Amino acid sequence: MGNKWTKMNADEMTQAAQMILSYVWLDMSETKASELSNIQKMFRSTMNEELELFEDDLECKGYIRSLPLTAKTVYRYRTDVKNMNKNDRLLVMTVFDNVDKNLKLAGIKSHNIDDKFSNDLLATATGNNNETVDKTEPKNIEYTLNVVTADGISSKETVDDPDDKKLLRKLDLHLVPGMTLLYLLNYLDRANIGQAKLNGITTSLKLSSAQYNACLSVVYVTYVVFEVPSNLILKKLRPSRWIPLIMVTWGIVVTLMGLVNSYGSLLACRLLLGAPEVGLFPGATYYLSSWYKRREFSWRVSILFSAATLAGTFGGILAYGINNMNGLAGREGWRWIFYIEGIITVVVAVLAFFFISDFPSDRPKFLTESECNRVFIRLRTDAGPGGAEHFSWKQVGLAFLDWKLYIWSLNYIGILVPLLSLSLFLPTIVQNRGFVSYKAQLLTAPPYAFAFITTVTTAYFSDKYAQRGIFILFWLLITMSGYIILIVANNLGANYFAVFLAAGGIPPCVATCITFLSCNISPQTKRATSLAFMISVGNCGGIISGQIYRAEDAPRFVLGHAINLGFCTLAIICTSILIIDLRLENRRRDRLYGSVTNIEMTNANTTVDVFGLGSAEDRRRWGYENISEEQIRDLGDKHAAWRYIL
Repeated sequence: MGNKWTKMNADEMTQAAQMILSYVWLDMSETKASELSNIQKMFRSTMNEELELFEDDLECKGYIRSLPLTAKTVYRYRTDVKNMNKNDRLLVMTVFDNVDKNLKLAGIKSHNIDDKFSNDLLATATGNNNETVDKTEPKNIEYTLNVVTADGISSKETVDDPDDKKLLRKLDLHLVPGMTLLYLLNYLDRANIGQAKLNGITTSLKLSSAQYNACLSVVYVTYVVFEVPSNLILKKLRPSRWIPLIMVTWGIVVTLMGLVNSYGSLLACRLLLGAPEVGLFPGATYYLSSWYKRREFSWRVSILFSAATLAGTFGGILAYGINNMNGLAGREGWRWIFYIEGIITVVVAVLAFFFISDFPSDRPKFLTESECNRVFIRLRTDAGPGGAEHFSWKQVGLAFLDWKLYIWSLNYIGILVPLLSLSLFLPTIVQNRGFVSYKAQLLTAPPYAFAFITTVTTAYFSDKYAQRGIFILFWLLITMSGYIILIVANNLGANYFAVFLAAGGIPPCVATCITFLSCNISPQTKRATSLAFMISVGNCGGIISGQIYRAEDAPRFVLGHAINLGFCTLAIICTSILIIDLRLENRRRDRLYGSVTNIEMTNANTTVDVFGLGSAEDRRRWGYENISEEQIRDLGDKHAAWRYIL
């Protein structure tokens, strides 16, 4: 057979199915001949039917795409399993990648199928196990050998996958750096108006303090309007097309900002800028969540968000350098900030058409067939029994019916107002503490460099200990201490130290808040909607942040610092509510349905089968005997087996 699986005719596929069945029923001593014959006939009849897929079973697209085990076959097979004798041991269709170990577990001493694709299929078909398996808890649990009897009682064994770290490194190399670069440009283009102020934009355009603040805030009006639609479009379309398209659009707008000559034209450009820019961060966050498991996600999102801190670092240095171009070609220095940064964005956007990969289901070229299958299985096992992957308007609606979404959104507002106000006004705040403009631009870089360190460090420990809320609370307190010092101290050194605390404390809160929601919302459509809504509501804080530091409050800006203190307090309250509620809900589910064992939760790996349906015993325990498989998958985070990450 070798590499001819995808080229079989009907007769060859029938023979292959019979071969597979000979392994599946290898050790079943009490199977009735008539029942076995019926199932074999079912396999044969399926060979000539259209090869359909379960839309929400990602693993089917890898292993059952053009093989005898079609999705329709699997469905019928699972139905016939229910009619077998009580003592018969049958295979639950779990996909394995470690062929040699699974053959040993299945009692198969040798085989003559030589290609990797067929090896995986054979391992799938030979999951029947009558031998004693070592029950020592493995360090990296991932696969489960599920053997069930006809009455639904299952036994679960685990199989290590030593290639996970290699796969993660490959994903990190191909996905994270590109998205981080794009978000760096996104944040740089949004906040560069703060550097343009130091280079004379308010003087050139004769802007009042209120007019300048309006230009800061108006971008977030379109942010709020277009956030959710943009994420839904990303879900429906390919990221490799949608993300570069919005980048080209906002890059052109930024470039045109260098041509404005009045308050009205600057205001219009800032309003237009928000519409395409809004899609990048929530889109990139959702995109990464489609590739990584929940407890791997915080680190990757924090690396992504660290681009904002790098933008603050490089933005000040870049603006300082561009200021020396003042008068070049008869243009002011602040115009060159928009020209150069806008053109860079357009160029990178064009390149992004070629380096952005799409979702796992699109089977990107940088992964092998086996690696794609592995990604599917990892996502399925992490999603658990309630993990539908298909787009669903029902899930969009359910997202808005979850009260926790609104607490998360308030929490995000409380965090985002201090972040955005600081990014917009930090150069002005530093300048008003006694530094000339070019030194103020350079002095904004070190606090952002510190923020990069705190963001990445928090992500590492957040994933290591599988905690989100406690890190948010810690850094909110650090941020508040910085604002308190800014209010009460009138010493230059103390104020600059306080800027470090405020600038370094709030970015890790943003990244962790995003992963706090993403790790606790399922299925994917509900997560994409919730994430976009939270960020959209949070961007209302952007409208507020542009108004709280007024020129008349200089040089100490006590009112602005006090307002940020109040929003930090709001975030502390919301985070505490979420931690308490999620902890109580986990305990309630443990009490009603039984706790999740240490083995099942090690490294965020669960021992559910990849079809996510559970055994008959599981369904009885959960109270799901009378609902369909699709309904079980649509439960998402409401499923009895789901446990929230605190």
